[in-house]
Amino acid sequence: MKRFFITAIATALAATAQAGTINLDMRADYSGVTYNDEVATPSYSKFYLKTGRLDFQTKVVEDLSMRVRWAFNKSTTQLNTDSTQRSLEYAYLSHKMNDMFTLSAGKFNTEFGGFEGATSGADLYLTSEFYTRTGPAGALAGQNLGTTNLLYMTGVKGTFSFADQTQTLHILATNETNQEATTPLSQNTSMVGAIWKGAFMDKALMFNLSYHMMNASVTDDKHSFIAVGAMWNSQPVSVTVDYLMTERNSDAGDTKDALNSIVAKIGYSGWEQWVPRIELTSSEEKLEIAGTQTNKFMGMGLVLEYKPYTDTNFRYHVAANQVTLQPETGDDIIKQEVLVGARLMADFLK
Repeated sequence: MKRFFITAIATALAATAQAGTINLDMRADYSGVTYNDEVATPSYSKFYLKTGRLDFQTKVVEDLSMRVRWAFNKSTTQLNTDSTQRSLEYAYLSHKMNDMFTLSAGKFNTEFGGFEGATSGADLYLTSEFYTRTGPAGALAGQNLGTTNLLYMTGVKGTFSFADQTQTLHILATNETNQEATTPLSQNTSMVGAIWKGAFMDKALMFNLSYHMMNASVTDDKHSFIAVGAMWNSQPVSVTVDYLMTERNSDAGDTKDALNSIVAKIGYSGWEQWVPRIELTSSEEKLEIAGTQTNKFMGMGLVLEYKPYTDTNFRYHVAANQVTLQPETGDDIIKQEVLVGARLMADFLK
């Protein structure tokens, strides 16, 4: 039955291929992870799909487009709020009403998390604690949310384009992700966000500024998120820096949990087939709501990508990461990871 279902989907998509694209985006990795205290946290290794998704995009009419993206390496658990599966990343319509304004409705990207959040998951190796909400000791202790919690949400988004399409302003309202597991639902407000993106000097210099906010599951508690990013991309050198901040403010006791991350990446594309990159992250978690504690994180990574074909989005990659947790009390926890893998993105039907 499952094979029949997949075949039926492929047949239906093939019938519409002339009107759009169906891209397969897949990244397969080998991951070897070691810790400085293997008694407390055993080392491990595995082969896995880092990315696996089908992305269908097409135009219904000239000014009305649609997009559906399904990640087949993610859970099919249904969310209570929007009745979609976690594996469904995109399912939205976009209506370009004029040259300056586009309205989107459905499940889309919330423009969350600066340039790190805007980077395809297939191109991520070392990620900040803001992005994953995890560290060398596992899930962070605080009550904050991060990029993985809020990147794909269902709602409405208006996009204003100006200055010859070099600047955009997104205004959006979506569901509250913290209500996903609640039955019955108690959600009665939305997450709202405003995101400005600007490109200057022939797009060599770009900025990404965003603010999102939403209510927490506890009455009168608030989440707020700020991202400030800058990118200098003048071939062959590119430099990206993000400052990311999330806070959960508790109305009871006037306390808050805060997490701040800095992400920096420096890449060089002057060689024909090889792209090396240095990646750095630094985070600080300050907890007050369920007890006072400060934890610091430092991450370093080296990446080397090899692209054997100039006209195909295919590569091999190797990366080495080290993330150190410096807790307020106790010994440092160090996680080291080696990644080796390949990534392909191509039209599924070609």
